[in-house]
Amino acid sequence: MALCVWRARPHGTVIALIVFLLLLCVFSPVAASYQGVLKKGMKSDAVRELQDILSGLGFLEGESDGLFGDKTLNAVTAFQRTNSLHVDGVVGADTWNLLETEIARRRMKTYIVSRGDTLYDLARRVDVTVAELAAINNISDPALIKVGQELLIPAPGTVVSRGERGSCEMLHWDSVNRIFKVGSIATVIDVRTGLSFRVRRRGGSLHADVEPHTKEDTAVMKRVCGGSWTWDRRPIIVQIGGRRIAASMNGMPHGGQSLGSNNFKGHFCLHFAGSKLHNARKSCPVHQKCVREAAAS
Repeated sequence: MALCVWRARPHGTVIALIVFLLLLCVFSPVAASYQGVLKKGMKSDAVRELQDILSGLGFLEGESDGLFGDKTLNAVTAFQRTNSLHVDGVVGADTWNLLETEIARRRMKTYIVSRGDTLYDLARRVDVTVAELAAINNISDPALIKVGQELLIPAPGTVVSRGERGSCEMLHWDSVNRIFKVGSIATVIDVRTGLSFRVRRRGGSLHADVEPHTKEDTAVMKRVCGGSWTWDRRPIIVQIGGRRIAASMNGMPHGGQSLGSNNFKGHFCLHFAGSKLHNARKSCPVHQKCVREAAAS
């Protein structure tokens, strides 16, 4: 009898099955996480990143475990309420954007150059090098700053990047590859400027192929690169699930891409200790030098 029904109405059965599978994809937590939306019950590296930010802003206490439970929900709603956002406990685009803005605001402030100021004096006040302060503001000649010029500087008494100096670990690529899974999100912190942006891992077997997560992240990355894309290597810290790992990046879009709305045509590469180039299958000495520089920062 069942066989006769299947032969009589194959199209309806197949269509019903397809619709059911599509509904599973649309409403599953994995699909929501891929879109950048986080809510109670989820567990992922993106949730850990959320918890790190909430902790940094003083809304959450305790270790980041990647589980969006009651404590994280209460922290999110408190942040939304404090900042006049829609209080629903769901971390969508508006909440994400404001979280990133507040973290950036805590790390940086605008300073108006006064008569007698030098970049050397300003750098000494905020405990960074002249080269770092010049790089943050894309200043080619540190001797040339003008009265009335606006500069971005770290707030006094703070460090540009999240976390304390010296807390960066040099982790071998084999271990990083297990932690930084394809599809997960990490934060890249540029050692020389302190600027940070989020990336999503696209793939890569000998090193990580990544893309800026949003167009806003692309804008920050381009600023890190001095305003134009470049193959030059840079020391960076990659923050994944509360861990800060020494790494190196290039700044050139190339190859394929999976994100279509981030204003970045392709992907770029992150190298870690022991990682290799895909074409030569050998370690890049310049990348490895940058990894060591990041580990010592």
